[in-house]
Amino acid sequence: MSSIREALKRAQVERQDRLDEEAASKHAETRVETAAATSSMHLMNSKVLRLPEVPIEFTEEFALFRQAVETALPRANRSIVMTSANSSSGVSTISQYAAVSLAIRDGQKTCLIDGNFKSPSVSQQFGLLGDPGLSDFCMGDNELTEVLQRTECPELYVMGIGTQIQNPSLVLSRDRARTLASNLSQRFDYVIFDASAVLSSAESSLLAASVDGVVLVARAGRTKREVLVKAEKLIRFSGGKVLGVILNRRQFPIPDAIYKRL
Repeated sequence: MSSIREALKRAQVERQDRLDEEAASKHAETRVETAAATSSMHLMNSKVLRLPEVPIEFTEEFALFRQAVETALPRANRSIVMTSANSSSGVSTISQYAAVSLAIRDGQKTCLIDGNFKSPSVSQQFGLLGDPGLSDFCMGDNELTEVLQRTECPELYVMGIGTQIQNPSLVLSRDRARTLASNLSQRFDYVIFDASAVLSSAESSLLAASVDGVVLVARAGRTKREVLVKAEKLIRFSGGKVLGVILNRRQFPIPDAIYKRL
C-alpha cells in the first residue's frame, strides 16, 4: 500500500477522534455544520479524483509553510494565490503538494483551484481538462456544484481551469471571480489558487487582489532578485498582499537567519 493510502487511513482515524473530542464544544458544532453544507454542495459530482504522491522529504517543509501562512494570516479561513515572477519555477507542483499536505496531514478542509490559463497543470494532473471549471463559473455558465470536484481525501476539493478562453483577464474581472475566494472561504479552511507567472500575464494580479495573500515561488539559481522584486511590486500595486517567498529546488542548506529574510 502506498504511503498516501496509509496517510489517508491514518487521517480518517485521526479525523474521527478529533470530531469525537470536539463534539461537546460549540466550535465543533460549527465545523460539523460547515462540513455538512460543503458536502451537500458537491453531491452533483460523481467523479472522485486520485491524489498525487507528496514526497516524504517535503513533509517538514509544508508544516513550516502552514505555520508561516497562519502567522501572516491569523484568522480561521484563508485564501492564497501561489505564483512566481517568471515561468518554470515549480508553482503548480508546490500548490498541489501544499493542498494535499494541508488536507491529509493537517485535516484542513482545502480547495485547490487551477487559475493558470497558460499552463493548466493542476487540471492535467487531476484529469480535469475539458471539464467545467473556473472560467465557466466566472462566466456564469456553471455553478459551484458543477465545477468543484471531490478527491479521495474528504477534506480536499479541486476546481479545474474550465473552458479555455481567449482573454482570461476579462473573465477574472467579473464579479463572480472577485468574490469567489471570499465565498469559498466560508466553506473551506484553505483556498489555494495556482496561478501563472506575474510578469507574463495579468491574471495573477487580478487573482491577488481578491485573496487574503500571495506566496511567491522563486527557483534557486534561476529567479533573479530584481525580477522577484519587480513581481512583488506589481502584486502590491494591484492590491495584493505578499506573504512571503518559497525558494524552490535549493541545493544546499540555508542558515535560519538568512532563510527568514527570503
